[in-house]
Amino acid sequence: MIARGRRRLDRLRPGDPEEVGPCRIVGRVGTGGMGTVFAGTMGGRAGYLAVKVIHPEYAADPGFRRRFAREARLLVRVNSRCVPRFVRADVEAERPWLVTEYVPGPTLRRQVERFGALRGGMLLGLAAGAAEALRAVHGAGIVHRDLKPGNVVMAPGGPKVLDFGIAHAPEDATRWLRLRRGRGRVRALGLADSPALTEPLGAFVPTGRRRGDRVGTPGWISPEQYRGGPATPRSDVFLWGALVAFAAGRKDPFGHGSPREMAFRVLREEPDLEGLPDGLAALVGAAMAKRPEDRPEPAALLSTTLGLAGADDVRGLLADVWTRVSAPPPRPPRRPLLPRWG
Repeated sequence: MIARGRRRLDRLRPGDPEEVGPCRIVGRVGTGGMGTVFAGTMGGRAGYLAVKVIHPEYAADPGFRRRFAREARLLVRVNSRCVPRFVRADVEAERPWLVTEYVPGPTLRRQVERFGALRGGMLLGLAAGAAEALRAVHGAGIVHRDLKPGNVVMAPGGPKVLDFGIAHAPEDATRWLRLRRGRGRVRALGLADSPALTEPLGAFVPTGRRRGDRVGTPGWISPEQYRGGPATPRSDVFLWGALVAFAAGRKDPFGHGSPREMAFRVLREEPDLEGLPDGLAALVGAAMAKRPEDRPEPAALLSTTLGLAGADDVRGLLADVWTRVSAPPPRPPRRPLLPRWG
């Protein structure tokens, strides 16, 4: 299959940086609520890198700086083939920035809505890759909280889970052990050992939010969060099930509607699992149980999915079923037209 992502980068706009840290900026990828993502190049590395730069109006806000530092810190701690690799960051720059692996390809939502539902090995590859990403994320003590089709890219080597902007690390007894390991990883990558990168996780609440607020996209929020409870790894398991159901059914498992309607459906109604093969349907149904304690662990999601595919590991599975995916990096922006002279 051909997964067509962005064919050409957008041109830089007046005021956009030409260089960010060690990166030369080539073009724009997109803009979000907190910052702009550029494509850049860096000496000694082939291809593009994704360079996320915080918006100027937020750079002076200590809360946003802490949130950005937190995103960088989370990525340092995650090691998975299904999560973009962290490269470098400077959270104390005038405009803080973060550099990661550039992931070519469309989002799962765009791919499915344009080319149809995933079937067979591709569906199992997506399910296993997303489960592997969650295993790594949870192993680092992190809850993603925003696993949805727009945050998964159909990259040439397999699915990639993106966007840790609202992820968080819950308090637990192993936090300080992981913090110590994270500090070692920060030093190994040559990052400044600043308080912003090494302070304990879980202490920061984004500007304007209260602890316990529901965070995420309506219809892509777990039942316990809708009830006002905290997000846990089992909340991500619920969203994993919704993600796989969407990929197989070509529609959101709880449909569309107002935020109030979506909350009612997630809490009271069963998801639409049409299109899922029997074995995977049973696993997705268990993952989307209303009570968190009734859902399987991410490790069980991964092992069961690999068993359904007859594979030993994610690497081998993706090598077998993802080989026909082609998503070349985008071309540089078009050159601006030269003015005509009379």
